[in-house]
Amino acid sequence: MCVAAFEMHMARTGGVEVLQGREIALPPPGPGEARVEALGPDVQGFAVGQRVAALTVTGSYASRRNIDARYLVAAPEGAPAEALVAGVLNGLTAWQMFHRVAGSSAGEWVLVHGAAGGVGGLLLDLARLSGVRAIGTASAGKKAEVEAKGGIHIDYRAEAVAERALAISGGGVVAAFDHVGGPHLKAASMAALRDGGAAVLYGGYDATKGGKARPAAMIKMLLADRLSALKLFSGSRGVVGYNVTSWRNARPRPYREDLAKVLVLIADGAIQPKIAKVLPLAQAGEAQALLQSAKLAGKIVLKP
Repeated sequence: MCVAAFEMHMARTGGVEVLQGREIALPPPGPGEARVEALGPDVQGFAVGQRVAALTVTGSYASRRNIDARYLVAAPEGAPAEALVAGVLNGLTAWQMFHRVAGSSAGEWVLVHGAAGGVGGLLLDLARLSGVRAIGTASAGKKAEVEAKGGIHIDYRAEAVAERALAISGGGVVAAFDHVGGPHLKAASMAALRDGGAAVLYGGYDATKGGKARPAAMIKMLLADRLSALKLFSGSRGVVGYNVTSWRNARPRPYREDLAKVLVLIADGAIQPKIAKVLPLAQAGEAQALLQSAKLAGKIVLKP
């Protein structure tokens, strides 16, 4: 039996002005699909009415969705929905990079770029919980925010980041988390590594700054991709890329395990996703405009 659902969709190509709301008839979940109100054939491990969460990637500007059940995890019942929603993407990204991709031990140093941002702030939280010492880059105005999460602040606009990180850590960091890419990866991340360390690249902010593609920056990024295999080998240093969707699709079991852990940490207050604004779903266009303006720090949550 179909049920009514409200969704925001793009009626045509364009900017935020093309986002429009519409009522749709959502069909029953198919094989392997589920939603909190209904389960498809052969779906096990969930019950109607249970609270769940998932990294959906696309199609979630809607009041109802049918989701592939292998991407669902149980969500803590008592936690605020806004906090859980805000932590799914950023929390999972931070957790998997910190615990599965990079690897660090208590007492070691890591470097977090964009430490006052959504992913960066959660990386600082995870480092603190693990006894790992963290250095965080951010503008001068975000110094207190970085320090409140246990990080040592570097003003990336006024200081030589790699040089300062080497000095603070006493010889280099075991991991550097880089969302900028391009020349920044070499100059501010790889240059800060100790022998045996790794730079984790999880974005290309420099090429999409301001919400728009920047061809010149993209070309610069491509030209900066060349690395010396001999240098990497001699220092046992590495560079690894991380994409949360690729990890989810290729390794669904670790994805579910990790997302479940992240949601529990949020529910317990151990990590705190940054929420900038909560808006009704019908104002998704305004939310997109705010995202593009880069005027808010934190997640924008849409409520049906």
